Amino acid sequence: MKVLLVTNMYPTPSRPNYGIFVSEQAAAVTAAYPDVEYDVAYIPGVDSKLAYLKSIFQIKKRIDKGAYDLVHVHYGLSGLFLLNPFLKKIPVVVTLHGGDIQIEQGKNVQVAITKKVLKRSGVAITLNDNMDAIAGAICPRIEKIPCSVDIDTFSPPATRQALSRERCLSIIFPSSPERTVKNYPLFQATLEKLKERHGICAKELILWGIPRTEVAKHMRQADILLMTSISEGSPQVVKEAMACNLPVVSTDVGDVNILLEGVSDSICCRENSPEALADSIAEVIDGKVSRRKSGRERILELGLDNNSIASRVYNVYNSILQ
Repeated sequence: MKVLLVTNMYPTPSRPNYGIFVSEQAAAVTAAYPDVEYDVAYIPGVDSKLAYLKSIFQIKKRIDKGAYDLVHVHYGLSGLFLLNPFLKKIPVVVTLHGGDIQIEQGKNVQVAITKKVLKRSGVAITLNDNMDAIAGAICPRIEKIPCSVDIDTFSPPATRQALSRERCLSIIFPSSPERTVKNYPLFQATLEKLKERHGICAKELILWGIPRTEVAKHMRQADILLMTSISEGSPQVVKEAMACNLPVVSTDVGDVNILLEGVSDSICCRENSPEALADSIAEVIDGKVSRRKSGRERILELGLDNNSIASRVYNVYNSILQ
């Protein structure tokens, strides 16, 4: 089975972590199913938006010459080539990632293009119920398959220091402060309220632009991950923290409420205010969120490890070819 993987998110020498979850998914599929062979068509839209326009013709040429069985597109905008009227018919799977279909992230033009792309796709893979509802009204078939987490790289520490009000806690901000959708001002305001309302000292730890092994190391050493995003699909960083058994407090975005269901020392906060988030962190620190399972147990329960997700993706491939 020869698959053309078309994506605007993929690791490069200058950006080794960029879209690594896409490459890991492909690697997991080929490791489990040797009959699958991927060719990668990377669209460097992060460097130039013209790359998307060029891809309309470049991807068509690759499909014409490559004898592919199907095309797997990651991120709706990467499927712009599907609007080429001269493209030959070929089975298409599109994996959506959030900003390409959820209007909350403010990418209105991308959302409009993604909807046109979905009309020309056989299967849309989504990450959460909200994306299901949007894509399901356009694409003939929907499969909800979140990206997996590497549970070998992201593993719990042998021991973790107990949470306490008596010391200054290390709280992770899991992205670049420059990314508006990640809402760094809310993160800062939450730490201020944590001090003001509860007398709890917290120092921020920004995880951005470092190797994933370093990310995993920090997650094993930190006290809490605080995600203050405005919108998400199925946030990888939350799943990675869970795999490390790192407590998580998050705004109610994407599928976080499902991910954290029943997980000890973690809260999906229903109110996006610094006061509510600070109160949630205080509850976690005071041990008031003791539930029945660890984050890592929940990851395995949901089948979000690489092997489980690879199996589901492979099944989608086989079904669309049939």
